[in-house]
Amino acid sequence: MDYISRKEWGARPPKRPLTPLRASRVRGVVIHHTGVKNALGGLSAVLSAERHHIDTRGWNAIAYNWLVDASTGRIFEGRGMEYVGGATKGWNSRSVSVCLIGWGDDQPSDMALASIRLLVQKVQDRYGDGWVKTHRMFKSTRCPGEWLGNWVENGMDSTPSIVSPSLMDQIKMYIDALYEQVKSKPLSRWRRSKGEAVREVQKKLLEKGFNCGTADGVFGRRTQSAVKAFQRTQGFLKADGVVGRNTFHAMFYR
Repeated sequence: MDYISRKEWGARPPKRPLTPLRASRVRGVVIHHTGVKNALGGLSAVLSAERHHIDTRGWNAIAYNWLVDASTGRIFEGRGMEYVGGATKGWNSRSVSVCLIGWGDDQPSDMALASIRLLVQKVQDRYGDGWVKTHRMFKSTRCPGEWLGNWVENGMDSTPSIVSPSLMDQIKMYIDALYEQVKSKPLSRWRRSKGEAVREVQKKLLEKGFNCGTADGVFGRRTQSAVKAFQRTQGFLKADGVVGRNTFHAMFYR
């Protein structure tokens, strides 16, 4: 994953010190787009957004916590995950914003989708499992565009096709990050587990022919039953319906 820090892309210092996010208040991630069609991407777009936010809007700094280039999937650090953003009025202190650099009516690259999912997981690792919503769910706006908005609101279920070793590495990093999460915090119905790790388990169960219903990211009765059925087929796993390190490893690495 190509990650560009504020220092590396030359971000301007905030007018005033940024406000730290309080972990107990963070509820989830809000997805945006810059909404400029056929415009330059990458660093040029990030600098343009920063100028607009600071010089035109009079804001303290670039509004987004992160920005993702729609073509390359390159991630630019905005305010960072530790600070209150400025992109979702009324929810800035309770969410982390991820902005697609581009036009969300059009489908972004697989690299960009993989980067968005990695950032969502990063937030959930830091602040706990929470929702992922679009800007248009909070106000009357088209942001983040038709295609991207539908993808997010339908659970980000479309799996990027593997088209390059670089993308394969990113997807492996994504699964590895989920594995580390599961090793310390197993997934189960009694824990009321939810989030990206549960969604990936559900998708893997469906892929292997175990009916858990829809991949909605909520560990319910049907997911528990499907996990038990999968565990029974392995021979060496306890059929307890809990996805710990051994069950996750059997699903994704065998």
